[in-house]
Amino acid sequence: MSSSLEKLVEQIISESKIKADEIRKRGQSEANAAIEAARTEAIREADSIIRDSKSDVEAARNRIASQERQKARIAYLAEKNKVVQHVLKHVQARLLELVENEPSYRPFLLKAIARGVEAIPSEDVKVALCERDLNRFKSGKLLDDALAAAQTRKKVTVVDQPIETAGGAVVTSEDGKTRVDCTLEGKLKLMEPQILTQISQILFAS
Repeated sequence: MSSSLEKLVEQIISESKIKADEIRKRGQSEANAAIEAARTEAIREADSIIRDSKSDVEAARNRIASQERQKARIAYLAEKNKVVQHVLKHVQARLLELVENEPSYRPFLLKAIARGVEAIPSEDVKVALCERDLNRFKSGKLLDDALAAAQTRKKVTVVDQPIETAGGAVVTSEDGKTRVDCTLEGKLKLMEPQILTQISQILFAS
């Protein structure tokens, strides 16, 4: 993950921490209440076993309490997963807002093009952008800056046909046999496991 995106992700996750903590505490409180209720129910049911041996009564209590603890654990994990997925969607939405801020987005786009150009082994490459970026960055200075960032003298051509993406670029070889996805969606897909890990570490650290 690039350092700028990494910092942005951490900032967004931190903003969601308070709400997540509230949900986590509520889930833990509900889990504890369920366990206590299960214990009480276990005692009641066990005590109702007619003239059974003491060991059977204790086994019945433990079995019922264990089952209820497992149910509470599953419910808590499900609630935790909801929190993680909620924050993930929030992170993705905030990152997609990046494209609307041209001063912040342009460096990302330059790096995306540069990475794609570097990854293509041929000397002639094509760059495909979304319609908004084709209109917004019509001048050749974008490519000049991207090539400077990549430190290469490859021949780069911007494709007139726009692609469906929120931002970033798709870079291909001249013959189209080699393709590098440097779109924002592609980046988010690659980052998702790392983002999920970060969310869990920040929101649910013990």
